[in-house]
Amino acid sequence: MKSLKELMIYQQKISNIQYTINILRWELKISTPIKAEQNLIDLIAFYESQLFELQTSEYYGKLLSKVIKDPNFKRIEEAEQNYICNLLRHYEEKRRIPMDFYTKYIKLKNESNLVWKNAKEQNSYQLFKPYLKRIIEMTKQYYRYIDSNSSNLYDVMINHYETGMTCKVIDKLFDNLKKRLLPLIPKELNKELFKDKFEYTDQELIDCAQFLLKYIGFDMDKGLLGVYPHGFTEKMSMNDIRIAFKHTNNPFDFVTTIIHEGGHGIFEQNIKESLSRYENTTIDNLYALHESQSRFYENILGRNINFWIPIYDEISKKLHLNLSLHDFIDILNHPTPNVKRIESDELTYCMHIILRYEIERAIFNDNISLDELPNLWNKKMKDYLGIEVKNDSDGLMQDVHWSEGDFGYFPSYLLGTIYDGMFLDAIEKNVGNLDELLRTGRIKEITNYLIENIYQNGGAYTSSEIIKKICNSEISVDPIINYFEKKYSRIK
Repeated sequence: MKSLKELMIYQQKISNIQYTINILRWELKISTPIKAEQNLIDLIAFYESQLFELQTSEYYGKLLSKVIKDPNFKRIEEAEQNYICNLLRHYEEKRRIPMDFYTKYIKLKNESNLVWKNAKEQNSYQLFKPYLKRIIEMTKQYYRYIDSNSSNLYDVMINHYETGMTCKVIDKLFDNLKKRLLPLIPKELNKELFKDKFEYTDQELIDCAQFLLKYIGFDMDKGLLGVYPHGFTEKMSMNDIRIAFKHTNNPFDFVTTIIHEGGHGIFEQNIKESLSRYENTTIDNLYALHESQSRFYENILGRNINFWIPIYDEISKKLHLNLSLHDFIDILNHPTPNVKRIESDELTYCMHIILRYEIERAIFNDNISLDELPNLWNKKMKDYLGIEVKNDSDGLMQDVHWSEGDFGYFPSYLLGTIYDGMFLDAIEKNVGNLDELLRTGRIKEITNYLIENIYQNGGAYTSSEIIKKICNSEISVDPIINYFEKKYSRIK
């Protein structure tokens, strides 16, 4: 197809600029001198405007339509057809956004992220609040441009991160979870499960991270590690997946973060090349599916004692742990309400996401004021987890997402957890007993199953389509509730 070759040439131009932007973002977060930060923000904004022009040009739209209308279009693989159709959909959405607005919005998000980082360190909500106000206002306008007819703006945001998802569906799923999981959460708070104090260098953590990542199937020849206040995975290209983690002296927080981000990374590394050429960024509009994989590795696999049996001797040496494997697993799994989401166990974590979802819904549907936010946050934390929030850094400023305008993203974490219950059932049916696979060091068989059935197709299919194909079912909370009730009624 001549038109497809023309599209590939154009798409390479887009990918080159995306690659440049992603590297600059990584540098801004990980290693840029303070006095150079504004220069880098301006440089990113420049390249974002170049990217926006390419992605919204009249020529690009005509080229995409030409490919889709070509008589030979149906001869290419279905997944590739879906990718090209998605590109046209994204093109039509972006065309509705004025370029001047888009450039200002991107620049504000980068500035806001740096202010959030400083405000969090200084425990100053007042410092962050003006930027949060502007981010909320511009985020509302951004999604109004995308869909000016929707009566529920937050639905448009959610659909941006998880295609086909709505507040109505999430409300039903989350309400069911809340009803069934709250009785499993213990009442005691901040129980001290270990008294040892640890101190690690960055290099010690990097060495341990590399070991864990290689074990679960992440290719370090295509990966790089960095240190940042919040863990994240950034895709530069198919052969350049970077993972950042927070320097912590808490070994349990560290290993769960690394395994979590490793799940994201393995997904990105294993999209087949015929599809990777169409996008150079994290898989679009399937963030709940992406989070399902990071949380599957972190929780379903990484909190299972059998995961650690083949490697615990090596891990305990690297992290200087004077703990038996059973004590390590008890600490890793004990459900104890924690003020911080990213340090929470897999059970209480669910309430952290429900809390954030309900607050975001209130911000965009009920126009709650920014002055009310800290009190609302603290009240819900007390109601759901019995925790008194002592400061805003550990409260509503603990996460990076709002500073970057990622409203609508948080539900993805819990939707992903719901998907995990269904994927667990599918793996046990099609691959083998999970405990046995892990105990005998055959975790790569699980990884290979996920690559074959999910990762290789990238963002070509919606989460609902993948779940239907693998699990032969609609989305259901029953499998994950069964998992939680079986596990935590016993632990508790």
